[in-house]
Amino acid sequence: MTDTLAYDYVKQVLEEEFLETYLRYSNNGILHYELTNILELCEPLMKGLDEDDRFLRYEVIGTIADYILDL
Repeated sequence: MTDTLAYDYVKQVLEEEFLETYLRYSNNGILHYELTNILELCEPLMKGLDEDDRFLRYEVIGTIADYILDL
């Protein structure tokens, strides 16, 4: 998965699964910054995987949840 696709994929998962957090980040002007941090954590998951892989989505959701809880 390319960097752009990975970024868009993580953004989509964040918006769909964590809408309140997504809106808070967006309203505070830190959405790009937070997505970049999350993407860095998800990078090992993204290498060579298909965005239609449901297990990838579960792993990304778990990574985002851990990231939000650690803040």
